Amino acid sequence: MNIALYGGSFDPPHIGHVRVALKALEVLEIDKLIIVPAFKNPFKPSASVNGTQRLQWLKQIFQAYPKIEISSFEIDQKRSVTTIETVRHYAKIYNKLYLIIGADNLATLDKWHEVDTLRTMVTLVIATRDGIPIPNEMITLSVNESVNSTDFRSSFGSLGLDEKIENDITHYYKEHYEPTN
Repeated sequence: MNIALYGGSFDPPHIGHVRVALKALEVLEIDKLIIVPAFKNPFKPSASVNGTQRLQWLKQIFQAYPKIEISSFEIDQKRSVTTIETVRHYAKIYNKLYLIIGADNLATLDKWHEVDTLRTMVTLVIATRDGIPIPNEMITLSVNESVNSTDFRSSFGSLGLDEKIENDITHYYKEHYEPTN
């Protein structure tokens, strides 16, 4: 069985994440897409919202897509989990793994834990972002979406999601999120 792993903070999830997931189902020869929200991103100070809440939102957003699974693997560890650890976990179960990352991660990819081993275990798939160039040898998911989580946390603008889930997310952030300067 071929799968794609799509990890991230999803803090909060938005239409860009949905478009990446749907484009992956369209472009990649996969049986399943597994979305893996991080407990804590190793490259960020902390998530704004706890993992259980982000996991729940992702389940609501993607419930209508039978080929998309939302995984609690990293959140269940209750610590920062490296991508290679997550890949090793799923490599025990599945034959072929694709790993979807945003183009904004290309600049720091060489800093990822055991990146050389990681590259031998997965086929990298890069989602377009902010006009960042993607090397020709990598699979590209062309997704043009200007919504991002950082901007949302500073202005509470639209996430581009279904009205009910978007209202739930916005309300939660307004009640619980305190921006850091």
